Amino acid sequence: METTIPAMILPSLLITCFFSILLISMTATATAETAVKVSTTPIFPEIPLGQARKDFQVLLRVEAPAAAEARAPIDVVAVLDVSGSMSDAEKRPSRLDLLKAAAKFMVAKLDDGDRLSVVAFNDRPVRELSSGLLYMSGDGRRNAMNVVDKLEARGGTALLPALEEAVKILDGRPGDGRNRLGFIVLVTDGEDTSRFSWSERRWEMIHAALCKYPVHTFGLGAAHDPEALLYLAQESRGTYSFVDDENVDKIPGALAVCLGGLTTVAAVDTRVVLKAAELNGVRIDRVDSGGYDSSVSCGGTSCEVAVGVLYAGEAKHFVAHLHVPAASSVEDGYYCDLAACDRHRRRHEQHLLAVGYSYSHRPGATAITVEGHGVFVQRLPELLGGGRQAALLVPSPVVLQHIVRFELLEVVSGLDHGELVTSKDRAHAGELLQLRWEEFRACHQFWGGLDLSVVEKEVDAMVSSLTTTRGTAAAAYVHAWVSTHRMQRATSMGSPERAVAEFLTPAMRLMLEEARKLPLLLQAQAETTAAGVLQHAVGSAGCAELETIDRRLELWSKVKRDVQHLLFQPSAAAAADGEEHLAAVFHEASLEAIDRAMHRDIYLAAVFASKQRRCDSVAGK
Repeated sequence: METTIPAMILPSLLITCFFSILLISMTATATAETAVKVSTTPIFPEIPLGQARKDFQVLLRVEAPAAAEARAPIDVVAVLDVSGSMSDAEKRPSRLDLLKAAAKFMVAKLDDGDRLSVVAFNDRPVRELSSGLLYMSGDGRRNAMNVVDKLEARGGTALLPALEEAVKILDGRPGDGRNRLGFIVLVTDGEDTSRFSWSERRWEMIHAALCKYPVHTFGLGAAHDPEALLYLAQESRGTYSFVDDENVDKIPGALAVCLGGLTTVAAVDTRVVLKAAELNGVRIDRVDSGGYDSSVSCGGTSCEVAVGVLYAGEAKHFVAHLHVPAASSVEDGYYCDLAACDRHRRRHEQHLLAVGYSYSHRPGATAITVEGHGVFVQRLPELLGGGRQAALLVPSPVVLQHIVRFELLEVVSGLDHGELVTSKDRAHAGELLQLRWEEFRACHQFWGGLDLSVVEKEVDAMVSSLTTTRGTAAAAYVHAWVSTHRMQRATSMGSPERAVAEFLTPAMRLMLEEARKLPLLLQAQAETTAAGVLQHAVGSAGCAELETIDRRLELWSKVKRDVQHLLFQPSAAAAADGEEHLAAVFHEASLEAIDRAMHRDIYLAAVFASKQRRCDSVAGK
């Protein structure tokens, strides 16, 4: 019996087979570095013997692997504002239209093992427009698209009841569902119009719950409350982003930056432990850690930094401040490397810190503990042989840069949020920030090797925003800057194009690039529909076609995940032959081709489902 393959399925099967063969051939030679790494850099490599250092800084760098090791599926609750302000009859597309496009982008980009819940809200959670957790495969992905399609705008805005609903959904996961990472994504365009006060007992009740799930907040336009959204993000160790009125059409891009991180979690429960060398009199005074918890215990002999979740390809930096006492001789508890002492008899190393850390690849997995390494510093006599003076010590530029970042973060965070309400107060806050920056720069002008040009541009942008921008956008920019640098994570600062480049991971850049193409894709789909091409397909489609699309989407998700998690490391000979560049180009082209195919199938599924609903409605009558 002869079997025929439908024409609409054949190209997908051929491409899928091609990618499968390619992956099998490359898996033998491709390796993924999946270990978290911690490294240290002291501010000075040497300290004169007779000198005490009351504030000796050591930079800690916590680096996530470039690729996640078979990442665990995630649960995302999208809390979406459908208040009346989201629909403007005079503007097309409206904010609600753009929010729907962004939500569909999220549905398309989550893997088939991930789950998504939609909580629509206005002055209350709108349950008839919401859904529970849906798997992003088969009917689940299509049902999520249908939920998004049904969103309509009406009513006021009440944030906390919607957040309570999101927490209930994540808390209510049965069994092994609690071993999945849970995230909340909140998108709103207005202030809380309810009479609820943030200081009431109800906020106290939800506060503890929010600490369990990061809340990534997004403000749209000039009417949202940046202070409230920043507060929610900070309390939950999430991030705050916003898009201004000129860039509301870039809502998908803002979500893409966040989603690029959530879908590439490489490590969880990451912790760094520092132990001071007690015998040498070294003491840990504090650790600058921004939005990450750090605690010094046992009289300064121990410290722990709770880093938590790490996205693939990102790095976190922290600055430990130590008290290092003076020493009268090289016998005071120092470690001397014998080989080094043979060459330089007056050069000795002092042990300052022992660094250890632990992490897991996914929730519920066995923790990986690494003993780490020691931090040492050379102790020199102030006078060398022949009475020569020791060379002037030069601080590490990279350590200085991060010290400056943390000090500036403290200055900007210290601005009175109440001064950012009226234009007059914002202008005063801008002048105050400019004055503090000039004082800060004067204090650090003699730090050798320190380049403040990049930081100065960021300060100038904040001052300009405070003194010239109308509405809440001025405060929003400052708050987004604070969120970015507290969490050392990219956020949309008025536009996703203004995200701090050093915090954008490769996955975030790729996701953002895909979001930029979304308007063109939507336009092409609209033109295709207008031409009647898809309508003809819909007319002849039924359950069999929907099942075919579902199976194809599952295949695309698997192939994409396999391609995305491969880290190609060709040999030196292969790199010399240009194969490394070829692999990178092919890798990017492959992901782009898969995304185009998935977008097409998701759109077809939504159209088929819409047609099916209309047919069911007619049949019901």
